[in-house]
Amino acid sequence: MLASCKPQVPSQYIQPDDMEDLIYDYHIAQGIAAQQMGNSDYNRRLAIELVLKEHGITQADFDSSLVYYYTRADRFQEIYKNVQSRLNAEAEKYGAAVNELQNIISNSTSGDTIDVWTGNRMLMLLNDRPYHLYSFSQKADTTFHEGDSFMMSFNTTWLMQNGNRQAVAYLAVTYVNDSTTKAFSTISSSGTTTLRIPYCKERVKEIKGYVVCGIRPATDKTNNLCVLFVDNITLAKFRNKIIAEPQVLQRPQIDSARFMKSDSAQYDSLRRPMPHPNNRPLTIGEVNRMRRIKESNKPNN
Repeated sequence: MLASCKPQVPSQYIQPDDMEDLIYDYHIAQGIAAQQMGNSDYNRRLAIELVLKEHGITQADFDSSLVYYYTRADRFQEIYKNVQSRLNAEAEKYGAAVNELQNIISNSTSGDTIDVWTGNRMLMLLNDRPYHLYSFSQKADTTFHEGDSFMMSFNTTWLMQNGNRQAVAYLAVTYVNDSTTKAFSTISSSGTTTLRIPYCKERVKEIKGYVVCGIRPATDKTNNLCVLFVDNITLAKFRNKIIAEPQVLQRPQIDSARFMKSDSAQYDSLRRPMPHPNNRPLTIGEVNRMRRIKESNKPNN
């Protein structure tokens, strides 16, 4: 009953378990071919031919099945998740190192470094439209602060027979003042790709970007296999504490005009303020009258 409720893959396509084994074996064969001397294109082409022959699968069946699983991301992610787990277990057997960024995030006890990625953890790109592009966009939430910096990291694996391996990863962070910081990287080999966005004092508003695989030329009629697997996608947010710059205290501005407009009638000849019964400065007329009264009261010799 449980099996009848699970969506079935049409019989003309490679079934999930067989597809998992096929992709796993090709990963192993690719690693072996990369270490061989001679023409790398020939080694890759020979590797996929040997794997397909071993599984009794034709190139056409493999290509059509890849397109089918690509359009059904949930099924493909489950298949490739199992493949990646098997590859990781095999690598750990030979002492492979843990991903540096994942190690930083897991050991961050203060919470200043966290993984904020909300998209797919793994994806597959072909060199044919519309399967050549994966774009993403996510809005900032309350965990984002001024001074945050970012680093996006993921692993890439090319599965191809021959031709040029060409892809581009792009990451952009837009802030509340509508300024944008961008980073991009070309992907031409299997390995780890990182994109870094430096610290900014502004608060983040949106993070967006894409991974795009080069389109097969219209003149290429060979239909050779060209697939880019991307997995272990992580977007680390590093919180940086902003230290406020010390403010320079400015001396208050003095209105010199206010002091230069002093009334000369407020001072006597020695530039001393003259008293007044009503506690206000004396006028020139009042000062002169007081002098005349003083002169008239002097005794005549």
